[in-house]
Amino acid sequence: MRRFIFVFSQVHAGFRHAEMESICNLYGIPCDNNISLLCNQQHVYVFEFPSVDNVILILSRSVLIKTVIRPTNLLPYAYGLSEENATALLFKDIGKALDFKESPVDLTSPCNTFYVIEDYGSNSLQKLHFGKLIGCGQGQLKNDYSLADRCYIGNTTIDPELSFLQVNIAKVDIGSLVLDPFCGTGGLLIAAAHFGAAVLGSEINYQIARAVGRSSRAGVECNTAKESVVANFQQYGTDVYFMGLVIADSSQHLLWRPGTHSGTFPVFDAIITDPPYGVRERGQKVGIKEKKESWIIKNAQQ
Repeated sequence: MRRFIFVFSQVHAGFRHAEMESICNLYGIPCDNNISLLCNQQHVYVFEFPSVDNVILILSRSVLIKTVIRPTNLLPYAYGLSEENATALLFKDIGKALDFKESPVDLTSPCNTFYVIEDYGSNSLQKLHFGKLIGCGQGQLKNDYSLADRCYIGNTTIDPELSFLQVNIAKVDIGSLVLDPFCGTGGLLIAAAHFGAAVLGSEINYQIARAVGRSSRAGVECNTAKESVVANFQQYGTDVYFMGLVIADSSQHLLWRPGTHSGTFPVFDAIITDPPYGVRERGQKVGIKEKKESWIIKNAQQ
């Protein structure tokens, strides 16, 4: 087993364990037992994995891991470094003279990157970590799929970072069949399609499903003909994974229910959703209402 230093983002810390465990299970990677110790206060952890390839697979999915380095040394901060003292990095040759040939300097895309990580506890430096960079997580996805740049959004379109986090926890992968029964403008399905899943949604609100009516953008009165759920997938080049949107009441349709119209086993590999709630997006149902007396105009002339 090899040791690796994981540096986590400081947002959504409560989901670190769930995401890490799900990604490991998805790729059949043995989980370090210390993963269960992930907490909100600490952001740097040392985990053991069989190989670098395992870590690269984890980094290819995780949105909560910032960077991973392979440590060359792990020291407690037990000696007197001070901010007031000058610091130098010296190379000493023993038994052979150092070669002073200059190598090319590339700060944009270097072949080797080394990190020095200072791990602070309660306002004091606890440990120094030094090692070679293995890679970075997928935190840039929240910018690549920013709602500010998305073609079509609704009042409560889910945050991109949360959508990718939810997809990771659901273990969505290439070839998965995914349903969102409250898909809205398709925020969660877009994240699932990014990883190669075939996606299908259902939505009860005709105006949201067809992108008609008032726009959710500030300063914009109505949606345009260019805005649609399909246009969102086309924007990111994942429309080939979008199977369609069913306008239906999710409390009534039988899309996911085994043993009825779907056969004797589940159809979908994952069902991920962000149900409507609150004032801006109230829950809705479709059905026949009981007739009320106030609806009938008595003695009305034909």
